[in-house]
Amino acid sequence: MMKKIPFLILLLSFIPQLGNTQEIEIPLGRIVDSVPTNDSIGDSFALYLPQDFDEKKEWPVIFVFDPQGRGRAATQLFRTVAEEQSYIIAASNLNLENDSLKNNITKIGPFINQVDGMLSIDREQVYLAGLSEGGQLATALPFIYNNISGVLAVENAWLNTDYLNSGNKFMFSAIACENRSTMGVLKEIENYFDKEDYPTEMNFYACEDGVEWPAADVIQNAVAGFTLNAIKQGKRPKNLDLIKQLYNAEVEYAQVLRRTRNYYQAFEKLKQIEDKYDDFGLEIDLRDQIKNIRRNKAFRQQRRDYRNAIASENAKREEYIYYMDGDVMTSNFENVGWWAAQVQELKENEEKFSGPKQNKASRLLGFLDALSKSYYDTYVNSQANPRSKVFVSILRTIFDKNDPEAYLNIIKIAGHDGDHKTALLYLEDLLKTGFDNMEALYDIEGILDLKLSKAYNEKIREYLGEAKYYNADS
Repeated sequence: MMKKIPFLILLLSFIPQLGNTQEIEIPLGRIVDSVPTNDSIGDSFALYLPQDFDEKKEWPVIFVFDPQGRGRAATQLFRTVAEEQSYIIAASNLNLENDSLKNNITKIGPFINQVDGMLSIDREQVYLAGLSEGGQLATALPFIYNNISGVLAVENAWLNTDYLNSGNKFMFSAIACENRSTMGVLKEIENYFDKEDYPTEMNFYACEDGVEWPAADVIQNAVAGFTLNAIKQGKRPKNLDLIKQLYNAEVEYAQVLRRTRNYYQAFEKLKQIEDKYDDFGLEIDLRDQIKNIRRNKAFRQQRRDYRNAIASENAKREEYIYYMDGDVMTSNFENVGWWAAQVQELKENEEKFSGPKQNKASRLLGFLDALSKSYYDTYVNSQANPRSKVFVSILRTIFDKNDPEAYLNIIKIAGHDGDHKTALLYLEDLLKTGFDNMEALYDIEGILDLKLSKAYNEKIREYLGEAKYYNADS
């Protein structure tokens, strides 16, 4: 979802000026994974200079943001890009998952400034790439630095339309996981940029459990868009050999999709390649390949399945937004069972189906999780009445059973209101998830009578083997 964060412009005063320098030996063609960051305690970054790096020339740079701060691993994925397309790769080791976007923006400044001070960077070819929280950070930074030429957002992005600088039309490139709800976020942002005449591109990849980068060839194809756009704008010389190499790599990727029977994805990729490599003087003729895929019955079925899944998913999202808004406004506890049934049905569809229908179910589960989290964050820390806070907390336990925060919040509110039955019910539900932080259960404020009760302590002892006040009420 597009979010508005008005503090961004104010952060200009917190970002140090470019020009910090540090003398350090960087070998060519090797990843240096722990370059210490100036003006920062304990922060560092990974750096890769291609083998033909010449310090007398200005070089394009890609700043990479991994949500867990895995600078070396992220740099490794961009290594081929660095060598074949002539980029410096600098990847932060800063963990982005445990802090807000605002704080991450502030903390990343010294890293960017130091790389700029250490190396001869082409200020007209500065690019940002990030995964998940890193993708949000990458798309937020052009609001601060006005010389960003391109952003590669993987899995997630962020956009504030109020502060978009139309004078700096950077390229927005997105890579979306097909079974995650953030695919819709990326598509929405890509559509907005496209409508505003920003150069855009969107690619897709299949992902397993956990948020991870796509394979190196997917990244290589996406970065090729930056390289080609720089050539179009006259920022790079027109190198036909390089253009042909990039073109052949993307066509081969499309052929891999076709050979693995992903006909619809192969068709879409070939159409993208036609547009992407137009006007570069290459002899491009993909008509026969596209025509052969069109004739395939499996392609036509895959296209129908994909379009039907997207249409059905969009309708379902609207339905969920409408009903959740109404239920939260009225604290409709009677509808809790309906929401649980929706989750159960979607999980069954994940197991029962494959392809677009399976991906649709996965995306809708992620959508419900994010939607309920937004209501939870809004209500729990507000002046809303206890009934509303309990309701949004119960919704969170439906969509994310393993997050202890909502359970602890229900125990706190119900216990404070004297509803020990509800508090004990959710205490047990929390303990069933494997939660074993006994101190957290006794640190809940405002429920001393509940914490000293025999029922509370017996339940904790049943699951954890001991309790703090087990004999207090005997």
